[in-house]
Amino acid sequence: MAFLLGVDLGTMLIKAAIFSEKGELVSATSKEVAVEFPRPGWAEQDPETLWKITCNVIKSCLRKSGISSSEIAGVGLSGQMHGTFLINHNRELARPKAIIWLDSRSQEILNEYYQKGFAGTIYERTGWRLIPSMQVMHLSWLKRNEPETLKKSKYFVACKDFIRYKLTGEIYTDITDASVTGLFSISNKSWSEEITQLLNLDIDDILPEIRMPWEYAGEITPEAAKQTGLKAGTPVTIGAGDICSTALGAGVIEPGQLCIIIGTAGIYELVTNKPILDPEKTYSIVCHAVPDSWLLGSFQMTAGACLRLFKDEFCYEEIIKARKYGNKVYELLDKKAEQSPVGSNGLIFHPFLHGERSPFVKPAMRGLLFGLSLKTKKEDVVRSILEGVGYAAKDNIDVFKSKNVDIREARVTGGISNSPVWCQILADILNMNILVPSIRDSGILGSIIEASIIAKLYNNPKEAAKKMVRVERIFEPNRHNAEKYLKLYSLYKKLYTLLWDFYEEFTKTCLEL
Repeated sequence: MAFLLGVDLGTMLIKAAIFSEKGELVSATSKEVAVEFPRPGWAEQDPETLWKITCNVIKSCLRKSGISSSEIAGVGLSGQMHGTFLINHNRELARPKAIIWLDSRSQEILNEYYQKGFAGTIYERTGWRLIPSMQVMHLSWLKRNEPETLKKSKYFVACKDFIRYKLTGEIYTDITDASVTGLFSISNKSWSEEITQLLNLDIDDILPEIRMPWEYAGEITPEAAKQTGLKAGTPVTIGAGDICSTALGAGVIEPGQLCIIIGTAGIYELVTNKPILDPEKTYSIVCHAVPDSWLLGSFQMTAGACLRLFKDEFCYEEIIKARKYGNKVYELLDKKAEQSPVGSNGLIFHPFLHGERSPFVKPAMRGLLFGLSLKTKKEDVVRSILEGVGYAAKDNIDVFKSKNVDIREARVTGGISNSPVWCQILADILNMNILVPSIRDSGILGSIIEASIIAKLYNNPKEAAKKMVRVERIFEPNRHNAEKYLKLYSLYKKLYTLLWDFYEEFTKTCLEL
């Protein structure tokens, strides 16, 4: 039997897993990674640290599996998108820190582009609504503030492309990562000279060759073999951006299927067989990790990160209890949430912990817990966080429904898929069935599916997905709860509308203090 190894380079967690050719999980390991916030609005990571952690999780995964490295038939990659990793002519880092998707330092330039009408042109050509997260904004900021960095750069790549370069020595990007940069022509499926000229970026010579996620990218080098424990010569696939790989690994491959990813961020993707531009520019378009398919995408800034923050800062008691009795902290929080009723005893949570980018762009937005009283308990706060993320999901998904785009099925993945309580809340808020795949780490399974093609186990990603992906559970909405949530959702939206102008005033005042 052949085995495949996948690596998922998340924003806060790097994972490696080994699967059989039938999609059966053999072993998995992970390690958390840090995000640096050196200045207000900045978000960066150290690429070399990401590489060292990747090597460690691959080694650990191989040891845990008991499988020889010679039995690995292919390696697949998936990674966080919207990252700007720059490599110089000596094939070393041109900038010691990568700018990642959480970064909003380009806000002033973004405002300028909107005022000049550039945002409309960019959407029409690329299918992307202009937001601070995009690489076109990172590169615009670098041109104005660190021009020497761009001058010494030879390659601009995304996170998984940098790690693949360290594994193989080859530099490419793939069509999924390219399609989210704001520099990609969605009609020609190539880099857009029109956009780089419009913005006077002068970066055409650093844009890498674009390949398909399932194509061969090279092989593990002797040096990478020493650092990872993999066998030199093992083939590596091009791979895909995490949201596309996750949709693939969840079996979301046909038009009308919706993928809901609640991880650090909230990602909502609807499969179509053609790129459908929105005249109102409320969603963006991503090339999918399967042939001739696109994803209409709406991207919430922070989702699961909200619960993680609450857990880390306010759940010391649960953390100690979990360590003492061998429980998982999030399972204990699930039990807390179950003790609170629909509506969290009068609490409404806004999950805007790092601004918001969808279904509206508002970097100044901040999180809010409204309705605290002397009767409020921890279980109410926990449930309100789960509900608040659910309301934000509905806010984003309603964008698709307003365009009369058919949604025939919804599958959920990410951290939420491990929480039956959260899945049921989501089903009730959305008032639709929620399907949960048996493999929770859909991003890694997506990378495995792509690797299975270069290993010649399957002919194409769709065929492989149909063989490897299985649905484990379906959550059906409680109609009575759904009616209650519809009323609460209206209040959730009204509350942030009332605060719309206040966000800007508050942020400005805080910066002046």
